[in-house]
Amino acid sequence: MKKSILTIVFVFSALSVVFTSCKKDEVVEPQPVGQTEGTYNVKMDGETIASGTTLEVGWLGNLITISNGDDFSILVSSVPENVGGVFEFNDSYSSGTVTIMGKNLLLSDESDEMYFSHSGFVKRESDTKVSFEGSCKAMLSTDTHTFSGELESDVFKLIYTP
Repeated sequence: MKKSILTIVFVFSALSVVFTSCKKDEVVEPQPVGQTEGTYNVKMDGETIASGTTLEVGWLGNLITISNGDDFSILVSSVPENVGGVFEFNDSYSSGTVTIMGKNLLLSDESDEMYFSHSGFVKRESDTKVSFEGSCKAMLSTDTHTFSGELESDVFKLIYTP
């Protein structure tokens, strides 16, 4: 009797191990990650210097960045929090409000260029769109240029808090 009970317990134990170890593993599908895609259109002296779509979009505090590798980058600070808000700046408060960097923007010699705003405005058009306009100077230059543009991305909406 002891041998049959021991045999039955052993058989049930073996079967439970077989059936639980043979269970098909669940496949967990990865959750889709939100896109950080953004569009940009920037003009200087009335000519389009950069336009397109990129995944290189950033947002920190009131600073927006959009880049296309080493060819083009723009930093826009003092972005208003509220839709319709406008931040105006001039020579007394403009350092780095809009900074435009890249290659072959106004020059055609493959050199790096960097322009810093010295007057203009930044406007929050919507929770995903920012526009800007003003005048700037090239680094180490006294030549003044005009600039304008629009940046748009859902990234700006994720952090937007009216």
